[in-house]
Amino acid sequence: MCYSEIGKWVENMNVYQEWGFKQNPFETLALPANKTGVRLLVGREKELKKLSQRLDSSTKIATVEGLNGVGKTSLVNVLLYKRFSETANTNIGPLYIPCDTQFQITGATDPEDFKQKVLLAVAQSLLNCHGSLRAAPGMTKPMEQTALKRFLNSPQISQISAGIAALSAGFGQETNTGFGYEHSGFEKTVRSWLLELFPTSTSGGVVCTLDNLELLQTSDHARKVVEELRDTVFAIQGIRWVLCGSLGIVHGILGSPRLEGRLHKPISVEDLSDDFAAEIYQNRVKNFRTRLTAKLPLTQSNFIELFDIMRGNIRSVLNEADEFCIWFADNSEDIEDFKDETHFEQWLEEELTNTYTAVQTEIRPRAMEVFETACQFEVFSPSDCMSFGFETPSAMRPHIKSLEATGLLRSAIDDTDKRRKTIQVTSKGWKIRAYLDFFDPIDEF
Repeated sequence: MCYSEIGKWVENMNVYQEWGFKQNPFETLALPANKTGVRLLVGREKELKKLSQRLDSSTKIATVEGLNGVGKTSLVNVLLYKRFSETANTNIGPLYIPCDTQFQITGATDPEDFKQKVLLAVAQSLLNCHGSLRAAPGMTKPMEQTALKRFLNSPQISQISAGIAALSAGFGQETNTGFGYEHSGFEKTVRSWLLELFPTSTSGGVVCTLDNLELLQTSDHARKVVEELRDTVFAIQGIRWVLCGSLGIVHGILGSPRLEGRLHKPISVEDLSDDFAAEIYQNRVKNFRTRLTAKLPLTQSNFIELFDIMRGNIRSVLNEADEFCIWFADNSEDIEDFKDETHFEQWLEEELTNTYTAVQTEIRPRAMEVFETACQFEVFSPSDCMSFGFETPSAMRPHIKSLEATGLLRSAIDDTDKRRKTIQVTSKGWKIRAYLDFFDPIDEF
């Protein structure tokens, strides 16, 4: 093969670009805090309003809860960008600056190290934002010192920038006298700048997201870790927080006496209704196509069918849409080979059959009955055991563990409330449900 042929082959490796798209329109990452994120977020007006109200009305920490993949982080990112843009354009209202870093914690998280990481990320976000934000030409200057005006005219830019360089050089190494001094000086400088920029509770702040609290596994564990951060990072003037989690974790944290009055009750983010499926598909095609003749092997009706199978969990839907497109590229020479339903139905049957076959021998009949009932609930709690035919949660638990082992259910433990809905059907589970609906092989179990 000559070099020119190799170059052509490499150039065409991105199938979406070949089909007329600048990137994968079914990317499963959280929507970014920019104009693209705003255009792609669909069906979340009520949740956006609720989150905005919580930021404006109180210094308490806003919390968001919903199943994995439902779009919690996307919701937060888009809201913060919208609020930041509105203040930048009008010079009116509190200034909310999205932190460039999203944070996660585990049981091994050291509170002091975590605080320094937060301060470093907050300072970097302020610098990045300050370098790109400018007051609109001809804007009438307000008589009072707004948060935006303080931010644009802050004299501490160089001091913060120098502090970041010093902290970055020493962070993560063994603490010594020199680094300890820089460490302390940097924190003092950042706190001072934040206090100058956001002197009151209505000024706004740099908004940080603490994501995936379910990684702490149990609500009791999550509560203890978050309690340790209450008087450190959660108490810094000028830093606001949004906590996100799934499977009852946030509700469990709210039960802590030490956190009473510090957290809002969670905003519940549910799976999207099928009514939004077509709009999501259309928005992604319009946003990512590079020409009007751009064409995907996945049609809008195919996307809606996946939406129905996955019960509106947007991450799962996008993942399956991408999997089909890659499958099509692997099995077809040209997008013009695409036939409306033939390819999709062939792939879907293969996908569901393969998923079913992989777990068929691993699930015993009683566990399968539990799974069938679980699909009717979609999300449920151990206290629902009688609906599954068990007198106690402990009697049902072995079958739940069996279904977890095969990846059909996911659960967390709420040590304080066994009634909390902490068990959900996974995307793999919904594929099994779809296979059973389409082919009805229940007698095989």
